Amino acid sequence: MQIFQPTTAFLIMFVLCSQPNSLATVTVRYPREPVTKTEGLLLSLKCSVEYKTKDCDIEANWKYMNNSFESLPLMDPNTYLITVNETERTEHRERNIFLTFNSLKLQDSGSYQCEAVCRNSGTQAKGHLVRLNVTADPYKGLKASTWSGRLKTDAAMLALSALILLL
Repeated sequence: MQIFQPTTAFLIMFVLCSQPNSLATVTVRYPREPVTKTEGLLLSLKCSVEYKTKDCDIEANWKYMNNSFESLPLMDPNTYLITVNETERTEHRERNIFLTFNSLKLQDSGSYQCEAVCRNSGTQAKGHLVRLNVTADPYKGLKASTWSGRLKTDAAMLALSALILLL
């Protein structure tokens, strides 16, 4: 007599394995939407890592994924600022890692990923890839003048007319 069918056993394992608090010691979370911003703007991406305090000494950071899907560290302090804050709860801690671009450049377009490693057990967690699209600033290089040549001529004629009327 068979108690579980293979599909039932698969579903039970799927449900148990998908419960992050029951089996995993490290969880990485952040929004899935791609981000599109114009060059020159400030942008901050946030990653939240949750882990059990007693089980883990955590190491977490943002990485850049190149076209060959190699994970590269973000090392240029003139381009990126990574800040961390942490909140402790009873058995868990939540660490928020912010990746801030001071002034976006077209070269910043690409895929970014948050990674966390529990140094005690070696357990790893990675978030999905976040696609950053940096668009060109349509006004870059243009100097806006409040006085166009035509406006200057009109203002001069108006001033001359006013002077003639006063005399």
